[in-house]
Amino acid sequence: MAQWTIVEGILADKRPMRLYVAEQNGQIWSACLHDDQHPRTEDEFAWRLGGTAPWQHRTGHSPGALSASVQQIAEYFAGKRLAFTLPLSLRGTAFQVRVWQELQNIPYGAQQSYGEIAERIGKPNAFRAVGNANGRNNLPVFVPCHRVIAAGGKLGGYTGGIGLKKRLLAHEAAVLGQHAAA
Repeated sequence: MAQWTIVEGILADKRPMRLYVAEQNGQIWSACLHDDQHPRTEDEFAWRLGGTAPWQHRTGHSPGALSASVQQIAEYFAGKRLAFTLPLSLRGTAFQVRVWQELQNIPYGAQQSYGEIAERIGKPNAFRAVGNANGRNNLPVFVPCHRVIAAGGKLGGYTGGIGLKKRLLAHEAAVLGQHAAA
């Protein structure tokens, strides 16, 4: 079954965030972030899913990975989840999949450079290719490409826009600060 839904929440900055998320064949297949500064419509997300399956928009509870993703992203938005445990459909070249797998090892609230990721996957000169793989990530937040920065600590690019990247990094830093204070 191919289905998608919307998860809404409030980040640490007290502003709303929305994530469109799709599941196909028991795996999280695609996701797309939305906020007031970076709007995405339901129609845009549905269009991005393409015609590979008869996609159904689900509201309310649905079984399987989609339901689990709704719960886990809501917990992430609320600052109660630091890692995801979902079956993800990583669709790309072998290199891209290797990069995305490595991104999932970046701890919550941490940041690593494109060069560091390239070194960790055994391709130390492939930092630009790592950046390109980040740009093709179809599972933002679940595969935390927002945690990858340019050399020297600059934010670099983000498919959803630098504003979304800043918000996600600030959210994670604030949540870690709350956990440390508790």
